[in-house]
Amino acid sequence: MKKRLNFIVLNVAILLALGISFQSFSQTPCSADLHAVFGNSSTDKPVVLNRLGTSPQFGEIPKHTAQAAYNHLKTVHKKNAHDSKSEIDNYLRALGYTGLLDPEFGPSKITPEFLPKGKIGWMGAYARGHKYKWSILGREFETFRIASKDGSCYAYIMKKCGNAFYDPSPREAAQAEAAALAFKNKPKVVCATQTINFSGNGKIQATDVLNTTKNLPVVASYNGKSLCLGDFTVPVRLTYEMTASGEVNYSKVVQVCDYGNGVPATANINMPLLLNYNLASSDVSIGDDGKMTMVINNKQYKALKKVYKACPTDVASSPENKTMTATKVNTASVASPATVLSAAGDGKNCVKQTLNVAGNAVREDISSKTSTNEVTIIGMYAKTGKLQKGETANKYLCLGSYNVPAKSALQYALKGNSNLSHILEVCDTGNVNPNESLNAEMKLTNNFTKQETMIGDYGRIYRTLSKSEYKKLGKVFKRCCSDGSSKSKCY
Repeated sequence: MKKRLNFIVLNVAILLALGISFQSFSQTPCSADLHAVFGNSSTDKPVVLNRLGTSPQFGEIPKHTAQAAYNHLKTVHKKNAHDSKSEIDNYLRALGYTGLLDPEFGPSKITPEFLPKGKIGWMGAYARGHKYKWSILGREFETFRIASKDGSCYAYIMKKCGNAFYDPSPREAAQAEAAALAFKNKPKVVCATQTINFSGNGKIQATDVLNTTKNLPVVASYNGKSLCLGDFTVPVRLTYEMTASGEVNYSKVVQVCDYGNGVPATANINMPLLLNYNLASSDVSIGDDGKMTMVINNKQYKALKKVYKACPTDVASSPENKTMTATKVNTASVASPATVLSAAGDGKNCVKQTLNVAGNAVREDISSKTSTNEVTIIGMYAKTGKLQKGETANKYLCLGSYNVPAKSALQYALKGNSNLSHILEVCDTGNVNPNESLNAEMKLTNNFTKQETMIGDYGRIYRTLSKSEYKKLGKVFKRCCSDGSSKSKCY
């Protein structure tokens, strides 16, 4: 038994020395997290047990032999009273078996023994459920020792009541010895210089369609003379697409603790970067000096003069529409100054340090674009009365296509934010700040890949005509379809 215990201690020491957590080690048989009976020692005062059988768990075993104990457990398992089947299986699983029916579990794994007075451990019982209490034996009792599948540990089942019992002291002694051995063999800590690079990047795309209406006076102009066709309320559509990207960087040189495994000279840490885009306002102005000018010939001018009046002089010189203006704003966090290295410590003292790295930037500006739209003026006349065969009631005249300037402006704000906390073990030189805040430099870039303005109904403006106006203008301007095309099937 002593050789076996030394073997366990040695294995535990090796696991701890390799840095394997105790949680992974605790999945071996008889571990505290596998079954309630295998709990750690309690600080509570133990219940003194002078007699057994008042709260039997699996029932009294008739003979003090391994075969009798095995046969009894099989019978209790089969009857499954008080959910004993599941409890027996779980108890044996914690010992490394698959359950009572595991081929490797049998009488050879059971040894009749006597537990002495004063033995302390977790004793099972059944009182509306399988429960376990921290107990001490008031006298000697007959029991059966159940060995784990790998033989590394064991637990008991009492003969009188069939109650499960476990003494955690051998396991805890082995753990303490292994921890002491691992501490003794712990490699010497030295200080190593390491450069930590914090970096991150992000990218977003924004797109939208903005619809509005604008008042557009239409003026026909020929040889310095102007005719006013009226003010049109026209739909205006602004479509834009924007891409933005952000980048954040910070580097720091530190003295980290090396426990004998070596420390890379450079550590690269990724920082999350969140970008947020907001369109504060938009504006569109259309027309040349606030109006649309139709440059026409003499023949067209004469035809239009029969329908429309000459423009007042103030309309001919309407003020130009103004678009928004704003001062460009571009701010970003200022990177912390480079860290001056302190002299390396002797490696005996290591402390945890949290580096809180943050970067932010704001970019506010106005994106202005100027474009030229081709706009077609279409006159509409609805004929009443009798129609000839195949004739449509709605008649259209194309009064010409003309270039109309448009100016669009988008006032936007682009914001970037990045935060990260990084915990490391550094050599204690006497001036280590346990929580150090660092500013990282952030850069933002953006580009409006598309910013287009559409005037009218897909480039068309409609004017209602009377029968008389339609006939007068029809002598000069050609008939067309409702969409401005000249297919003969439309009329």
